[in-house]
Amino acid sequence: FSRTMAVVVAEVLSLDAVAGKKLWTVTLNAGQGADKDPITVVTNASNVAVGARVVVALEGAEVGGETVKRATVGGVMSEGMLCDAPMLGWKGGGAGAAALVPDSFSPGDAPPSERPRMGATQPPAAATPILKEVEPLFEKKLSKEEKKAALAAKKAEREAKKAAKQAEVDGDDNGDGPAAKKAAKAAKAARAAEVEAIAAGAGALKLTKEQERVAASR
Repeated sequence: FSRTMAVVVAEVLSLDAVAGKKLWTVTLNAGQGADKDPITVVTNASNVAVGARVVVALEGAEVGGETVKRATVGGVMSEGMLCDAPMLGWKGGGAGAAALVPDSFSPGDAPPSERPRMGATQPPAAATPILKEVEPLFEKKLSKEEKKAALAAKKAEREAKKAAKQAEVDGDDNGDGPAAKKAAKAAKAARAAEVEAIAAGAGALKLTKEQERVAASR
């Protein structure tokens, strides 16, 4: 690091308490490169967390009229010092609290000249298409009677098809066998149910042309 870039943004990699002391050992990625070890700093700032972006004054930096040097703090070698807002000349932010910057700053970047706003702006919520909200208002709602009639018609139609298929299997082609009679009875019930459904106004029931003709003749 050059002397002019000795105060930089750093990412907190780990945080460990110093035994018996109100101190923390912080390892930092200050943009020193992957081939070099993280920097260790000892601090008493309580607002530091893993993953946070802080501002660190490295060895050789001029802060408050003094040059930062390596020093043993709480029995641990500290290679720099975390800066607070007053050290950086920021308005706002208390003394002794680590100066934080947003994640948009990368390790090794120069810190901003004034205290930045923390937290990302939430994107505006996606607008809901009006059509999707309005469409259900225009859907046809069937009454209980209409629903009951429609269900009865569909059930009768299924029974008629089932009976007709059974008659075909039994070979009652002449129409006088028990299966054929059952099929005829089921078909009659289906036609009656269709007529009732039409009378109830169940527009959702789709009739074939033959069914419509039979219903009209009733």
